[in-house]
Amino acid sequence: MFHPSTTPEVLAALESSARDIAAFFSSQPDEVLFTGDPDHWGPAHHLVHLTRTSAVIERGLRSRTLPRHSTGHSRTYAEVRDAATSSLGATSRERLLEMGREVVIGPHPTCAELVQSFLSASARLREAAMAWSEEDLDRRALTHPLIGELTAREMLLFCVVHERHHLKLVRTRLGQQAHRSPWSPDGR
Repeated sequence: MFHPSTTPEVLAALESSARDIAAFFSSQPDEVLFTGDPDHWGPAHHLVHLTRTSAVIERGLRSRTLPRHSTGHSRTYAEVRDAATSSLGATSRERLLEMGREVVIGPHPTCAELVQSFLSASARLREAAMAWSEEDLDRRALTHPLIGELTAREMLLFCVVHERHHLKLVRTRLGQQAHRSPWSPDGR
């Protein structure tokens, strides 16, 4: 899998990810997409979460009042991925559930509306990132709720990691559900 580094590479990875996510979620029937609840996410919860994440990062990038990063040096994609994996593993299930309950599906959304909201948020994030120089992406800091201080570049790299993670997670879960027999009490 390609590991982006420069701004054009990160933007291309985010755009590719947005296309993959839109295609995958658009292909899901409503009875699959709109399952789950804030404690047990269905696919729509993941999509809303990704939309919100892009919007929050975009607002941070547009603020232009971000503090200086403590080192002014960005880690690689692999290092950001590993830091995200480590911090996720070190976070209690209760904390993750608490954070997950913030994702609520509005009344009567359609798949097309959720996908379009995600695509719009992703496009706005990429647009905001284009305004940054390579140097400033390494100099300014944003705070991730689990990982802590990240450079602006690391936050964009995290977004790529995050989107790939959620897409893989939903695909895996739906694949597992498809292999369960509806004839047994536990669905296996």
